[in-house]
Amino acid sequence: MLRLTIFTSGKEFAQRFERCCKEYTDLHIATAWLGDPKYILPHAHLKHLKGAITATVGRSFNSTHPDGLKLLRRLKADLRIFRDDSDLFHPKVYLFSAGRKLALFVGSSNLTYSGFYSNVEANAVMEGVPSQKEQAQMDALCQQLREWRGKERSFVPTPSWLRRYRKAFDTTLRKQRKAKIRTPALREEELPVAGWLGTASWNTYYGEVMKGLKRSKRDTARYLDVLRAGRRQLPLPWNIGYFGNLEKRKIIYGAGGYGWLGHVGASGGFRHMLAKGTRAEKQTIVHVINAIASLNPPLNWNRLHQLLRRLVGLGPTMKVWSRLLCLVRPELYCTVSSVSVRKNLSEVLEVPQTSFQSPEGYLQLLKVLHAAPWFQAARPKGTSEAAVWRNKAAFIDGIFYD
Repeated sequence: MLRLTIFTSGKEFAQRFERCCKEYTDLHIATAWLGDPKYILPHAHLKHLKGAITATVGRSFNSTHPDGLKLLRRLKADLRIFRDDSDLFHPKVYLFSAGRKLALFVGSSNLTYSGFYSNVEANAVMEGVPSQKEQAQMDALCQQLREWRGKERSFVPTPSWLRRYRKAFDTTLRKQRKAKIRTPALREEELPVAGWLGTASWNTYYGEVMKGLKRSKRDTARYLDVLRAGRRQLPLPWNIGYFGNLEKRKIIYGAGGYGWLGHVGASGGFRHMLAKGTRAEKQTIVHVINAIASLNPPLNWNRLHQLLRRLVGLGPTMKVWSRLLCLVRPELYCTVSSVSVRKNLSEVLEVPQTSFQSPEGYLQLLKVLHAAPWFQAARPKGTSEAAVWRNKAAFIDGIFYD
C-alpha cells in the first residue's frame, strides 16, 4: 500500500528526492522544463541512480537549459523532447521504481534548483508497494507517460537539434533581459551559483570535493599531509617560540611542500613578520590564534569578528589569516589564500573578490558553510571519506582551486 506525504517545505521534498535517487534503481521523469546543472542541485542526485533514467522534457518557451539536456544525455537517459506544436506540456512527475516498490512525486516543482530549493512549491509523494487498486492507477499513469513519448507528441533530440536549440535559448534569454521580463528561467539565471553550498547534503559536498580535486589534478593525501604537519609541529596552544623555527614558519605560511591551502609568504611581508616582527606582533598572533582555536560550534560570531579584527589590524588581510585558521581548526575554517579560490568563490557567490579579504566578508562565507546540511552531517563510515569530513571546511579549497 502506498503511503502519502505532502510537502510544503522544499527542504524536506529535496531530501526525499535525494534518498530515492540512492535507494531506487530506475526513474521516469516528465517535467515542463529543466534547469541549469551549474547549480549542482538537484541534478547531482541523478548520478546516484544505478538503473535507467527515462525523461520527457518540455521546452516551456525555450526555458529548458541546453546544459540540462546535455547532462541527461551524458547520464545515458532515454530522452525525448515534447513537441511545441502539440499541447502545452506542464507536468512535474518523478516516478522511481525498484521491483514492485515505487515512489511517485507529483506537484509543482520542475527539475530546477529553484523548483527544489528556493521557490514556494507544493508537492506530494506516494511511496511503497501499491495495492491492486493502486496498481491500476499506476498502470494508467505509466500509459500516459508512454503516450507523451509517442512520435506524434515528442522526439529524440539529435546533436544538430541541440545546437540549434542552444542558439534559440540564448536568443530568448537576451530578449527577456532586454525587455526586463523576469520569466522563471531568467529568475533562475539570477540565482547565486553556489547556493548549493548552503543546501547540499554530505554526499553532494563530498562528490564536489572529489570532482574538484580531479579537475585540478590534486588529491586528498597532499591536503591531509599539510594539515597533519600543522597538528604535529604546531600543536595547540601556540607559543611565540614557533616563529623562531624555520620549518614551523614554512608550515604556517605555506612554503615548499606545504603550499597546499595557499602560499601566503610569497610577498615577503608576512614572512618577515613571523621571522623578524616585534614581540608584541608575535604575541598578538599567538593570543588571537589560540582564542579562535578554542571556539566551538555554534560559533560566537561577534567574538570571532572581534578576534579577526585584531589580526587584520596587524596588516595582512584575511587571505593570509584564513590559512592559519584552517591549519588550527580545519573542520571549522576554510582558507581563501589562493587567488583562484577567491576568484571562483566570488563568481559563484556573486560578491567581489576583495570581500573575502575582510573579516566581515570572510564571516559571511563561514555562516553559509556552518548552516549547511553537509557541515552538520554525521561522520561517514568510509575511512578516506571520514578523513575529509574531519577537515571538511578546509576542503572548500579542493572544490574551488584551479
